[in-house]
Amino acid sequence: MLSDKELIQLEDFLTMEQGFIKSMYYIANNIQDMQTKQLFQQVASKTQQNFDAVSKHLSAGKTLQ
Repeated sequence: MLSDKELIQLEDFLTMEQGFIKSMYYIANNIQDMQTKQLFQQVASKTQQNFDAVSKHLSAGKTLQ
């Protein structure tokens, strides 16, 4: 079980991850080179998947307490 401090740190990390995901999508949508655009989209998508997985586990843990 995570301590309150660890949960706060994890939530802060997830907030930063959201900002990173938004930045990657923003760059992808504003870049002309298709190969580079795809790379930024892939990074954003994979990061979103990881974010969703951690959020799901974090939410499940909160409901158990």
